[in-house]
Order: sequence, then C-alpha cells, then structure tokens
Amino acid sequence: MQPKWWVPFAAGMVLFGSFMIHPPTNAAMQPVENWERLAYTALQEEYERAALNDYQYIGRTQVNEDQTKDVFRVTVKEGSTLFAAHAEIYFHPVTGHLISINVFRL
Repeated sequence: MQPKWWVPFAAGMVLFGSFMIHPPTNAAMQPVENWERLAYTALQEEYERAALNDYQYIGRTQVNEDQTKDVFRVTVKEGSTLFAAHAEIYFHPVTGHLISINVFRL
C-alpha cells in the first residue's frame, strides 16, 4: 500500500484555512480611541449640567485573564465646585467586548 502523502498536506491546509477565517485577536492592544468616546459619553451623562475640562487618558491595566481596564480622568466644574472624576472601561482582552463602564467622583 502506497503512503497517502496528500493527507498531511490537506490537514495542514484545513488548519491554515481555519486561522484565516477566525484570526486570533488581541483586544488589549486595541487603540485607546476605541474606548475613549464611550468614556467621555458616560462622563457627560453622569455630569450633564457640568463643564468637563482637562480630559486625560490615565492608563491600561490587565485586571485578570478576562478583564482589561482603561481609565480616563476629567475635571468637572459644577457651578462653583471643581472636582476630578474617573471613567473606567472594562473589556474582555481577547474578544474586545465591553464588560462595564464605571464613572465616579474622586
């Protein structure tokens, strides 16, 4: 019986094709701009009657294997009161799906 040389070749092509259909992603390497708009919108909704100034990106932290966190800071002016607030965006590092948005006063 003659060896089937084409069997490993065909298996390799199927495996390679599956990587082309579903390429691996690394959402933790996504640009900050992907989450920046969501953070700013959440801050605007939380402090809708206030002026938001000095908007900054603070940084990214790998919380655990299922969550990555981007933190944004803004200075809020409500009437004569001035304070800082944070928006935290939690997302899945592999899929890039949004998990939650937390806004709070510092």
